[in-house]
Amino acid sequence: MSENVKVVVRCRPLNRKENESKCENIVEINEYAISVLNPSARNSQKKMFTFDSVYDMISKTEVIYNEMCYSLVESTLDGYNGTIFAYGQTGCGKTHTMQGDGSAKDGYNCGIIPRCFEHIFETISMATNIRYLALVSYLEIYNENIRDLLSDSTGIMNHPLKEMPGVGVTVPTLTTQPVINAKQCYYWLKLGNKNRVTATTLMNEQSSRSHTIFTISLEQFQGPSSSSVSSIASGDIMGGIRRGKLSLVDLAGSERQRKTGAQGSRFKEATKINLSLSALGNVISSLVDSKSKHVPYRDSKLTRLLQDSLGGNTKTLMISCISPADSNYDETLSTLRYASRAKNISNKPKINEDPKDAQLRQYQSEILHLKRMLEESEQKIFRRKDKDNNIIQLSHINSDLQSPSADLYIANMNFPTPKPEIDYLSELNKPKVSESSDELQLQARNRIDFIKRTLIGGERANDLQLRERHRVRKIAAQRHLSAIANALSRVESEDRDLLQGHYASITQEINIKNEHIRICRQKIKMLEREVADLNSEFQLDREDYLDEIRNLGRNIKFFQQLFSKVQPILRRNGKN
Repeated sequence: MSENVKVVVRCRPLNRKENESKCENIVEINEYAISVLNPSARNSQKKMFTFDSVYDMISKTEVIYNEMCYSLVESTLDGYNGTIFAYGQTGCGKTHTMQGDGSAKDGYNCGIIPRCFEHIFETISMATNIRYLALVSYLEIYNENIRDLLSDSTGIMNHPLKEMPGVGVTVPTLTTQPVINAKQCYYWLKLGNKNRVTATTLMNEQSSRSHTIFTISLEQFQGPSSSSVSSIASGDIMGGIRRGKLSLVDLAGSERQRKTGAQGSRFKEATKINLSLSALGNVISSLVDSKSKHVPYRDSKLTRLLQDSLGGNTKTLMISCISPADSNYDETLSTLRYASRAKNISNKPKINEDPKDAQLRQYQSEILHLKRMLEESEQKIFRRKDKDNNIIQLSHINSDLQSPSADLYIANMNFPTPKPEIDYLSELNKPKVSESSDELQLQARNRIDFIKRTLIGGERANDLQLRERHRVRKIAAQRHLSAIANALSRVESEDRDLLQGHYASITQEINIKNEHIRICRQKIKMLEREVADLNSEFQLDREDYLDEIRNLGRNIKFFQQLFSKVQPILRRNGKN
C-alpha cells in the first residue's frame, strides 16, 4: 500500500540579529497552511502553501513529536523503515528541532532524536513474547565524503557506498554498536556530535558543515525472554526475523555566500552543501513529475543514502524549517516550494521480513560455532585430567545456553559508559601457544553473556500505568493524523464539488460561478508571479555559481603559476 511523504513546516521566532536589524515578520500561519508576503511587493497577494501541519514560533518540539513523529516511530517497532529529516536554510533551527539544546534531562527542550530514544526503549520494555536487538550507527557527509562519527579520526575518511539486493544502499564499513537502553544511545549521539564538523558563519554561530544520519536498526523475533538465547542457538526462531530501521537525518542548511560571508574552506563546504541539496531538489522534482523517466539518485551521496526514503520502502516525514524575517524571503519561499513538491512523493512501505544481513543470524552462527568449539575443548580437557584439577566445567556453560535465568533484564539499569564491542570470536580463533583452556573458555563465556545482554524486551511488561500512558499517546497520534487527512481531503475536493452542486436559481448559479472565475484569475496571477520569482531565484543561483567558477578559476591560475616557478628548481634538484 502506497502513502505520500508527510511534510510539516516549523517557523522559528525572529532571532536577536534580526530584531536588531528591525526585520519584519512576513509569514502568516494557521493549522494546515502558511502564507508568505513578498516584502518588495506588499500590495500583491500572499503566496499560500498547504501542508500536513504547520507550527508557529511558539510551538514546542514535544507537540511536533506527539502529533507527527509518534506513529512513524511506532511503525519501525513493527518492522517498517522510517525516516525523519529536517530541511531548510542555514540558521533556521534544523539541528535544534532534531537534537534539542543538548540537555537530555530536560524533556521540555528535548529534540526529536532524544525523544525517539525514549519512545523506542519504553515500547520495547513493554513487549510480550518479543525480543529485540537494537543497533546504532552515525555518519556524516562532509564535502561529499562519508565519515564514521562513531570511530576515531584515524579510521577510513571516505567510506564507500554499496547497493545490496533486498537491502538497498548501505555503508557496510560503518561502525555498528549494540545498545540496550536510551542512555547508551545518548552516549553514542554525543560522541558522534563531538566528531561532527561545525563552524561559525555570519548567519549561524554553530553552523553544521555536513549532513548527518543517525540510524537505529531494530531486529526482532517472537519468543519468550526465558528462551531467547537458546532459540537463537538452536535456530528455532518463531515467526522469523523482522527488522525496522529508523533514520534520523539532520541536513546542513542551504547557504548564499553573500549572506554567510564564507571564505576559504567554509566556502568550499558551502559549495558542496548546496550541490548536494540541489541534487536532492532534482530528485524531488523528478519523483513528482509524471513525465520524468529518470530519477537522478546518483548525483550525490546524500540522495543515494535517501533513495529508499524518497519513493522507496520507507515511511518518511520531512520537517521544513523556515525563518519569518523579510530579509530571508527568497530562502523561505524556496524551502516552501521544495516542501510543497515533496508532499506529492509516493512511497511504498512494507514490513521487512527475514532480512538477509540480519545481525541475529550472525549471532546464531557465532553461538553454534562457540558450542562446537566448547565441545571439542571439553573432550581435550577430559583427556588431560591430571594436569589441572581446577578446570572450569563446560557443562555449566552449556547449561547457561538453555537456562531461563540466564537472560539478564538490564534495559533499565544504569550501565557505565558503553565501549565498542570486543570481538571475542576472532580472539578465540587466533593461535596462542601459551593460552590455557580455561582462558579460552572464559572468553567464550564472556561472548555468550554479551549476546545475552544485547537481547532486550519485556522488562516492564507488567507496568499497567506505562501501558495505559502509551495507549493514550498512540490513540491521540492516530486521531491527529486522521484529522489531517480529513481536513486536506475537504480542501482538495472544494473545487471539484463546486461545479457539481445544485442551485436554487440561475442567478445563484451565475454568482457562484463568477466567484469561481474570480478565484481562478487570482490563481493565474499568483502562478505568473511564481514564474517571475522562479526566474529571479534562478538568476541568484546563477550568480552564486558564476562567483564559484571565478573563484575556482583564480585558484587554478595561482597553482599553475606556482608550479611553473617551482618546476625548474625540482628538475635541477633531480639532476643533482
